[in-house]
Amino acid sequence: MIYQYILYFFIYAVLGWVAEVAFAAVKEHRLVNRGFLNGPLCPIYGFGMVAMLLLLAPWPDSLPAVFLGGMVITTAIEWLAGWILYKLFRARWWDYSSMPFNLGGFVCLPFSLLWGLASVVMFRLVHPPIARLVGMIPLLVLQVLDGVLLVLFLVDVAGSVAVAVGFARRLRQLEELRAAMRRASDRLTQVVGGKALTADELWDEGRLQLALARLEGRENAAEALAQLKTRRAEAVARYREAAARLQRHPLFGAGRLVRAFPNLRSLDHTEVLALLRRHLKK
Repeated sequence: MIYQYILYFFIYAVLGWVAEVAFAAVKEHRLVNRGFLNGPLCPIYGFGMVAMLLLLAPWPDSLPAVFLGGMVITTAIEWLAGWILYKLFRARWWDYSSMPFNLGGFVCLPFSLLWGLASVVMFRLVHPPIARLVGMIPLLVLQVLDGVLLVLFLVDVAGSVAVAVGFARRLRQLEELRAAMRRASDRLTQVVGGKALTADELWDEGRLQLALARLEGRENAAEALAQLKTRRAEAVARYREAAARLQRHPLFGAGRLVRAFPNLRSLDHTEVLALLRRHLKK
């Protein structure tokens, strides 16, 4: 029955989210709202389990079929999800490039084998009691429950996509800010000579103050100092505003995405994203 499979999707999406949060807590020693969505859902797990229930239905008692089928199905879904996010946002939300036998960094053999083992556990131990409980729910209640969950899910998807698009736009703005600060440093180098400011000096207020102080005694630095201070004040204000937006809602929004995907890599804004990640850890 389609209504049961819809509920299965949400149940396993929640269980997947719980597993991701637990894994992150053990690895990073802190709670992180994992996944692309704001809500406690990892849809890739829901889609994976529903796909296995449908495609492996003829062989529910065959361990080799469940293992191999689950491995192939979940790996294909993970690769497709990673590729779609990569094309939409020009970013890698997870990256297995350092793992052996990986395919484009989206999937790798060790995790595929793990998905196969997890598929056997889910089919043999987890799904039977869940199926019995779902089967006890009256049809009308099931229909209403599915409808409510689908509406909430679609709202979350729309909001999360909007956040991701806004995050990409903010990265572009910060990239432009960084370029403006670099131009100010290059201009100052031309006027007063000496070594150009490093990226850390440009973004770190204390270091930039020291760099400015070293120039105070030079006669030909007065005009350049005034110009740099003005540009610096404007740039720092814009940077602080952007950083504050990221930190305003640590459990939601763009800041959550950075925490939820510690291996997130932007194709166009690699250095800015690294600087933001360091700032969020402070």
